[in-house]
Amino acid sequence: MAKAKSGSSKILSRIFISFLGAGFILWGTSVIALGILGKKTTAVITNIRREQGERNEAIRGRYTYIISYSFTLPDGKTVDGYTRMIGNSVFLKADGKSVRAVRYFNHMPFINALEDDTKSPAGPLIIIATGFFLIYIINRGRKKSLKKVS
Repeated sequence: MAKAKSGSSKILSRIFISFLGAGFILWGTSVIALGILGKKTTAVITNIRREQGERNEAIRGRYTYIISYSFTLPDGKTVDGYTRMIGNSVFLKADGKSVRAVRYFNHMPFINALEDDTKSPAGPLIIIATGFFLIYIINRGRKKSLKKVS
């Protein structure tokens, strides 16, 4: 028989999952805000590497790539970032000459993303909805059944 969770354990798991949901909401919102309010500059692709092996999908020959980039702020400070991309088995190594548009917050440049990642709101909206779902599902009130008295 499995032991029932103690009251403090239930509260801690609710707090943890609520914070996880809030993190999803913050992440999705920041990506959308970067696309609207973020300052645009050019980043240099510094490294491209393939993560693990072939993806387990119906379409064969697809891999996950981690693309690292860096850009320089107007004050001369260099900021690094990375993103993930799904592609086929053919990819080029970074030569330090490839550039991509990047968006960042002026006062928090460590929050940045490639401009391509900020164009479509579909992905961030799914992340935001997941966050709200986690918070709702873990904190919803339990319906108590009423016993009929004969």
